[in-house]
Amino acid sequence: MVRCVTLLALALGLGLGLGLKQHLDEPRATKNKGPNVLVIMSDDQDHLLESLSVQPNVRNLIGGNGVTYEKHYCTVAWCCPSRVNFFTGRAAHNTNITSAQPPHGGWTRFGELGLNDNYLPVWLSDAGVNTYYAGKFMNGFKNWNLATPAPPNGWLDSSFLVEPWTYNYLNSHYTNKANAGSDTDITGYKGMHTTEVLEQKALAMIDDAATRDGQFYMQIAPVAPHLQIGGGSDVPPVPDKYKGKFTGVQAPRTSNFNPDQPSGASWVKKLELLSDKSIEKLDEIYRHRLGNLAYIDDMVGNLIQRLEDHGILEDTYIIYTTDNGFHIGQHRLTAGKLCPYEEDINIPLLIRGPDVAKGVTSEIINSHTDMAPTILQMLGLPLRDEFDGQPIAYKSNDLAASDKTELVNVEFWNSEQRQPSVPGSYANNTYKALRLISDEYTFLYTKWCTGEREFYDMQTDPGQMTNRLASPPQGSAVKYYGRSENSLYDRLDALLMVTKSCAGDSCREPWDVLFPSGQIGNLTDAMRPEYDTFFANQPKVTFSSCIQNHIVSEEGPQDVTPFGS
Repeated sequence: MVRCVTLLALALGLGLGLGLKQHLDEPRATKNKGPNVLVIMSDDQDHLLESLSVQPNVRNLIGGNGVTYEKHYCTVAWCCPSRVNFFTGRAAHNTNITSAQPPHGGWTRFGELGLNDNYLPVWLSDAGVNTYYAGKFMNGFKNWNLATPAPPNGWLDSSFLVEPWTYNYLNSHYTNKANAGSDTDITGYKGMHTTEVLEQKALAMIDDAATRDGQFYMQIAPVAPHLQIGGGSDVPPVPDKYKGKFTGVQAPRTSNFNPDQPSGASWVKKLELLSDKSIEKLDEIYRHRLGNLAYIDDMVGNLIQRLEDHGILEDTYIIYTTDNGFHIGQHRLTAGKLCPYEEDINIPLLIRGPDVAKGVTSEIINSHTDMAPTILQMLGLPLRDEFDGQPIAYKSNDLAASDKTELVNVEFWNSEQRQPSVPGSYANNTYKALRLISDEYTFLYTKWCTGEREFYDMQTDPGQMTNRLASPPQGSAVKYYGRSENSLYDRLDALLMVTKSCAGDSCREPWDVLFPSGQIGNLTDAMRPEYDTFFANQPKVTFSSCIQNHIVSEEGPQDVTPFGS
């Protein structure tokens, strides 16, 4: 039977179901046991719509003492595929976790594919690292399938949010011990805000980790500021401290907010203008998101203070990020994610810790595929052959010398898309995309399952409103490197052909697949006229259908023709 805990019990420090013994009265560890890693991962946090403005602890205690990455991306703008991407260092087309729920994603699918035996905490635990997790773990982790086919592997201690209460902010339910296997191992917290419960669990885990021998890895994952599900309203309730704090604040009226003319491709371009009532709802959601993010920031400050109290702050890498971004009115979209646009894929990443450059803002492009390799490197552990990503530079010298690739691969599979708070659904939200960034250009190129293409030059069109590949094209004709637009698109499509099905080295160095001799390493060099015929004759990215998961036979040609072959 699921246990229930009241607010009074929380205040008294009783019956929290932390799944571990608190060690507040035991001697504190002060010696350096090797670096540790603490990850705080929020749920659905934007980078471009001012969410960090209400998080001074994140900005100053982490970013001010470390590196803030302006060009960090999720590769799948959806909770479960993105978290699996983070945990495995592999692209979604290689894990085939492409949805939030079965049959193409979620907790049980994760186990069926063998990933529960081959992801970050398992590798760390096998290497002797003490591992902890509290908060939202994976979609589809329910009160009846906690151990289906087995409990989450690799965690020394854990307290996972459990469905169907995961997104019910004032009635959250958490597992209360490691290797929870039934509903008797679940505790409910009716009347308590989910992030307040999580904060107490996280602080107790730090207390426990500080008293143990060896390094630790800890991941704290608030469900906030995700929309509420199951609490009577989709507006996420705010902790008492921040109720009414942001009265009158509106969602940012960006250049692409509820535009007069439709934008985007596929189902997005069919959206109607948002009504005044819909916009009022978006503003309400936005205010509640800020209140929740502000409380997460308080938690971050308290976690950092607890590390300091134990004398291990300077030995601990602290990573702040989220699973995916969020739009709220952009392109006539309501409140959500799942799209290839910048609000959905460009997400916060801030890192501090031993030898991390201090107070630096980096423009190095990187993604969640790079996080598992980065964490292994931080803990002094070897990288794995199956990685599609690579460690992100965080030391001063490495940041200056980084030769990180110019692009991020973005992908999505979903045959039906819904807009929160809007009746009905939209078909055909399957696409492959490339986000390319350098000192000379910043582009998004997308190929949809419908055959439509999108191209945005974000130096002149940061809101992604002018699709040069619409039919008819939007905007005025432009030349790149003195060349026609089509010559650029041929190159982007060939590069997308590589990344949409890449693995290992081909994900990290996609130009080497096209040019095995290494003569071309970036888009600028590839634009030379002598390569026009080579790129024009490459097979094109296509889909046979708008599918919900990665089925190779439905995704057209898989291979390019290397130069010189």
